[in-house]
Amino acid sequence: MEQNVFTKQQFLQSKNLICSKDVINAVLKENKLYSKKEAEKIIKMYLEGTKKG
Repeated sequence: MEQNVFTKQQFLQSKNLICSKDVINAVLKENKLYSKKEAEKIIKMYLEGTKKG
């Protein structure tokens, strides 16, 4: 089980970005903590949703 959680700012400053900074800014909330897996899932759902429209 993944225990590490990160803020939106930490994802934005990461050298191993899971996607573009614009997408991270659009989908992650400021005052919430996310595991890498959780953030990736939210981003994937967002990107799949925008591709269909």
